[in-house]
Formats: sequence, C-alpha cells, structure tokens
Amino acid sequence: MHKKIITNSFFLLLDRGLRLAVSFAVGIFIARFYGPEQFGQLNYVLATASLFGSLSSLGFDDIVPRDMAALDHENISRADMQKTALLMRLLGGMLALSLVLLLIYQEYGFTQIFWIALVLAPYLPIQATDIYEFRLRVEDQFSKIAFSRSLGSLAGSALKCLVIFLGLPITFLAAAMTSEYIITAGAFKLFVRGKAYVKGIFQPVYAKALIQRSWKIILAGTIIMCQVRIEYFLVEKFLGWESLGQYSAALKIFEVIDVVCVILVTVLMPKLASIVSAENLLQYSRRTYLLGIMVYLTLIPAMIILSLIFPYAYGSQYAQAAVLLPWLFLRPFFSMLNSVRGMFLILQNNYWLPAMCSSFGLLASLIIGYKLIPAYGLFGAVATTLSGMFALTILSDLLFNRKNVIAIFTCYKEWHYFAKLVTNRF
Repeated sequence: MHKKIITNSFFLLLDRGLRLAVSFAVGIFIARFYGPEQFGQLNYVLATASLFGSLSSLGFDDIVPRDMAALDHENISRADMQKTALLMRLLGGMLALSLVLLLIYQEYGFTQIFWIALVLAPYLPIQATDIYEFRLRVEDQFSKIAFSRSLGSLAGSALKCLVIFLGLPITFLAAAMTSEYIITAGAFKLFVRGKAYVKGIFQPVYAKALIQRSWKIILAGTIIMCQVRIEYFLVEKFLGWESLGQYSAALKIFEVIDVVCVILVTVLMPKLASIVSAENLLQYSRRTYLLGIMVYLTLIPAMIILSLIFPYAYGSQYAQAAVLLPWLFLRPFFSMLNSVRGMFLILQNNYWLPAMCSSFGLLASLIIGYKLIPAYGLFGAVATTLSGMFALTILSDLLFNRKNVIAIFTCYKEWHYFAKLVTNRF
C-alpha cells in the first residue's frame, strides 16, 4: 500500500507542482496588468462562487470515491454510481450558478463584476465531471488525472497570457479561466470512456442514499466556505476593492501551499476507506496528523522563499500585500488539520459534526472581523482568518470532538512507525 501511495502522490505532486508554477507566474501577470482594484473584483467573484461550491459538488467529493472504492451498495455498480452522481452534480452546479449570478446582481446590478461572474461562474456545473476523476482515482489511474489537469492548466494559462498580451478586458480573462475546466473535463471523460467503458444507469435508490448522507456535508461545506471567505466580504465592505486586491494577492501565496494538504487527503481517502475501523481509528488518525505536520514543516522553506520573491514579482503596487505574508504562515497548518479531520469524519459517517464546528468558526470570524478589520485594516483581516480557523479546528473539537484533539496532540507517538518504514526501506 505504501508503494502505491508514494507513486500516486508523485503523480499528483508532479501535476500540482507544474500547475502551481504556471498558475503562480500567470497570476503575477494578471495581478500586475489589471491592478489591485480589478484583481479584487475577480477574486470577489471567485469567493462568491466558492460559497456555493458545496451545493455544486453536493458534498460528493469524499462520499462517492469512498463508495466507488468500497462497492458496498447492493446491485449498484461503479458505472451506476458514476452516472447517478454525475447527473446530480450537473443539477447542483446549475443551481449554484444561478444563485451566484442572482447574489451579485442584487448587490451590484449589471456592472463589470456581474459580467465577470456570468463568464466565470459556469465552471460550477462544468466541475460535475470531477465524478470521472473519482472513478480514475479509485482505480489508481492517478497518472491520467495528473495529465488531464495539467493539460487543462497549460491550455488555460496560454489563453490567459494571450488575453493579457492583446490587452483585452477582464471578462475575456474570465472566459480563459473557464476554458481550463472545459479542457480538463474533456480529458477526464476521454480517459474513462476509453477504458473498457460500461454505460451506467441512474439509480434513484443510490441517489436518495447520497443525499441522505451528503446534505449535512453540503450545509457544513457552505458554512465552512462562508467562514473561510468571510474576510473577503468584510474587507470589501470596510476597506474597498483596492484593499481586497491586496489581500487576495497575499492569500494566493498560501492557497498554493494549501493544495499539498488536499493532495494528501485525496491519495489517502480511498486507501483508508477499507481499513479504518472504530478499533484502529486513533492509530490511523495519529499517523495521518503526524504525516500532515511533517509535510507542513517541509513547506516552511517554500513559504519563506515565496514571501521573499513576492515584492519583486508583484511590484510596488502590491506593497501592502507583501507586509502581510509573514503573519499568514500558520494558515496552511490549520488547513491541514481541517482537511485531515474532515476526512476521518467522513470515514466514520459522521456528517453532522462538521456543520457544528464550522458554525462555531463562522461565528468567531464574524465577531472578530467586525471588531478588527475596521480598526486594523488588512492586519485585522489576517487576524480574522487565523482566529476563525483556530476556532474551527482546535476550539470546536475541544467542545464537540475531543478524540480528535487527543489524536493531534499525541500523534508524536506514531513517530516510530514512520522511522521503521524508512529503516526497512534503506
């Protein structure tokens, strides 16, 4: 199992590394060309769309891969799961798209930010094809996943550069961003259909079972995204578009780092789905948290390097953002804790607790944000995001999920396990 995890992680890391490098470079050109104000508007649309990401995904991101790996639903094949989940996610994506457009129209009317949303937000229903990725993931086809996403990223980035080179309005850039999802979706579909393809059947019984399990994840995911993105809306409310552009540029650096935690969970979920039980839950939780902490520590030098490069890359117009970077170093750590905690809650079929914890984190973010952002500006926004994530991960678990806190603070006991792995390999 360890060999497969390492191999799969290599492909995903190679893909993510390529995409992050390209995205980072192109993102600099975008930020510099359009300036903090329009860059802030673009990220405001992305933040608004992300609020409805859980509705678009219907909370299937962990449930469906788990079901495809376990195959424990009677008379329902993997192809049936794929067809059922795909159609449901298309419906969820269209509903999410409609809500994004309605929300932005009510707030700003038919202004530039609405046209950005109209062109960019269709990525929500397009992402329904992530169901194909789940199929490839549980069948250990990670190289095909990596190829598909890298292809989409490179093609989309080329189009973004063309838009900037031609000096086109920002709505054209939004179209180039959407094209990345279209190309990736096409590659996923091609690989799934080219591999002894069996046409699935929509299964109403399975669809009902999915919703019964996932509605709490949808609720929790929406609340979590509200908590994670709340400072975007508060910064715009209290400080304006210029400051939002500054803040967005600073966060982009650490969202790049957060992706590594997502890879960790993506690789481990199908493997742990069939082996984690009530008896060994603490052991595997400790091991995963220790692995996550080790990954975080290895990323600190990368964060330092990115922080040093930032002022030269983004230029003097983003000087405010550069000052914020050292204060955001803990953000990926809390993201890692939340990702691992969420994975194990899914494995335990505990779909209600994330909603409770995320509500607690959102409340903390709102209270702190309204107090600190008007008084301390962007430093108040940084304090808001870190305090909210601390409340989401540590404080909420102390109240509702103490076993998880125990796993975090006792994960060092599994050090011998990793030491033995290394010793046996060499």
